[in-house]
Amino acid sequence: MPPDGSPAVGDEVPLEPERFVAGGEALARSSDGRVVFVRGGIPGDLVSAVVVDSRRDWSRARVEQVLEPAVDRITASCPTRLAGCGGCDWGEVSDAAAMDHKVGIVTDALRRTARMEAEVEVGGSVARTGYRTTMRIIGDPAGRPALRVEGSNDPVGIDRCEVAHPSLARILETVRLTPGLEASLRVSAHDGTSTARWDRKAGEVTGLPEDTRSGRDAFLEEEVTTATGPLRLRVSAGSFFQSGPAAAGLLVDTVARLVPEHVNAGHLVDLYGGVGLFAVGLGSSAARLTLVESSRSATADALVNLPRLDPPPAAIDVVTSEVGVWRPSPDSGAVDVVIADPARSGLGRPGVAAVERLRPGVLALVSCDPVSMARDTGLLVEAGFRLESVVALDLFPGSHHVEVVSRFVMSR
Repeated sequence: MPPDGSPAVGDEVPLEPERFVAGGEALARSSDGRVVFVRGGIPGDLVSAVVVDSRRDWSRARVEQVLEPAVDRITASCPTRLAGCGGCDWGEVSDAAAMDHKVGIVTDALRRTARMEAEVEVGGSVARTGYRTTMRIIGDPAGRPALRVEGSNDPVGIDRCEVAHPSLARILETVRLTPGLEASLRVSAHDGTSTARWDRKAGEVTGLPEDTRSGRDAFLEEEVTTATGPLRLRVSAGSFFQSGPAAAGLLVDTVARLVPEHVNAGHLVDLYGGVGLFAVGLGSSAARLTLVESSRSATADALVNLPRLDPPPAAIDVVTSEVGVWRPSPDSGAVDVVIADPARSGLGRPGVAAVERLRPGVLALVSCDPVSMARDTGLLVEAGFRLESVVALDLFPGSHHVEVVSRFVMSR
C-alpha cells in the first residue's frame, strides 16, 4: 500500500458502489475517501474488488466477488455475457434501475459540464433481446465468431448472443473467419437479407448465407416502423445505421414529438444525416430538404432514400461534406428546423458554429454520449440557443449506453 494509505495495484479491497458514472463504471470510495471506479459493481452492492490502476486522485478496480448484492442486481441469462463479454456491461442491472441510472448520468453530466440543472425525461426503450441487426465480430483462435472480453481486447466466443436479431443469430451459428480478423455483419429485419464487410487482404470469412452481399457496393433494404408509417431505407455495408430498426423508429418518433415544427417546414436541414433516417422520417412535408454527411457511402444511400418521399419536397440537396466546413448555398433561404445527429464526439465547436450559421428556429440534437451532449449544450447556450427539453432513451438495454434527444430554440 502506498505511503498515503491508498490502495495499490493488486490490493483486494471491500467497496460499496454509490452511483454509476459516464462510461458505465460505478463510483465508490476507499477507506481513505479516495474515488475508486469499479467495473462490475452496481450501486447498493458490497463487493470485494482488485485494484487494477492507481493514480494520485483516483483508482480503478475490478469486482472479484459480490459479497452482498444490490436489490437491483439480476443474474444475466446470456451465456456469452456469463463468459465475460463486455458488450452488455450492465447485463446484471434490472431494466427499470438501468433507466433510472442513465437519467442520473445525463442529469449529472449537464450539471457538471454545462453548469445547468435540467429535468431529464424518461423516454422509451427497445426490447432487451433480439434488437441488434448490426454486429462487429472477431475471429477467435479457432476461427469462430467472437466478441471482446469486458475491459480487454481478448476474444470471447459467441455461444449465443441474446441481443442479436434472430436472422443475425442464425448467421453467427455458421460463420467462420480467420483468427483475429474483424468483420461487420448486418441483417435486414425486413426481409432477412444480409451484408458482410471485412478486409479481404487480412483474411477470409466463410459460412455466410448464399445471398449475403459483401464488398464495397453491398447494401440491403431495411424498413423502420414509425408512428406515421413505415420508412424504407437502403443501407450500404459501409454506412452507419442504428443498432436496429426498433432503435431507429424510436429515435424518429422522439424527435418528431419534440420538434413538431418539422411538419410543413419551409426548410429542414439534417446534419450528420447518414443514410437519411431523419430526413426521410420527418421531411415529407418540408418544402426544401437538405442533408449533410461526410460519408460517401451514406450519401450514396441518401440519394436513393430521399427521392422516395411521396410526394418529394420541391428541393432536395444531399451534400457530401464535413459539417464544420459546409456552407449553405446563398439561395437556400431561411432554415426552420435543424436535426443534428453527430458521432460520439458530438458537435464540438465546428458543429455548433455550423448550426449557429443556419440560425434555425428550432434544433433537435441527438447525442450518444452524455458528456459530449452536455459540452455541446453549453456551447449552444453560448451561441444563443435555449435548452427546452431533454429525453433519455435506452436503445442498448443491458449496456451503459444512453441516447439523448434535446430540443433547443433560438433565444436571440
